[in-house]
Amino acid sequence: MPDLLRLVYASKANFDTSVAEGEKNPALSEILTQCRRNNEPKNICGVLCYGDGFFFQCLEGDRSAVEGLYDRLLNDGRHRDITLLSKRAVPQRMFRQWSMKFMNVDSKIRRMLQIENLDEFQPHSFSDLMVERLLVELRDASEKRRPAPIGTQGRGASARQAGAARELMPGLVFATAAGVLAIVFGLMLAGLI
Repeated sequence: MPDLLRLVYASKANFDTSVAEGEKNPALSEILTQCRRNNEPKNICGVLCYGDGFFFQCLEGDRSAVEGLYDRLLNDGRHRDITLLSKRAVPQRMFRQWSMKFMNVDSKIRRMLQIENLDEFQPHSFSDLMVERLLVELRDASEKRRPAPIGTQGRGASARQAGAARELMPGLVFATAAGVLAIVFGLMLAGLI
């Protein structure tokens, strides 16, 4: 069984972070594309959160792959002030569906910051509890368009459709069972059974 590692770090962006409202930052788009392209073959997954010029990133995968990636990130000129927030062996992945999920700091994260009396998204100052709370929030938050799970990216629409069907199956089974029970109960009340 592989040694599964979750590594979380914070850093400050080294590029211009200002963009017009509603537009994507080209530097962030490039980083995200590169992450997704490079992480999938190494079976690394995780999340990248960006706000107020800071990155908060979680990497999950085989220990040697994650540590190797983190060592390369330490020398990446696109960010500075890299601070390791958490590094530990884990029994399972939190972000197994994403080679790299991306989230901008949103209103829910801003509320979390307010609760912690933080005015800005500065993950270098996060407590261990705040790091864990943010990971859960990022895991549970949805993207406008979620990439296919690791291992199915690039396999076409049929793999995505099969994955979507598996996600809907429990709800469909419950709804069908509830409908059948309602019909049976209605027939019993009418004295037809």
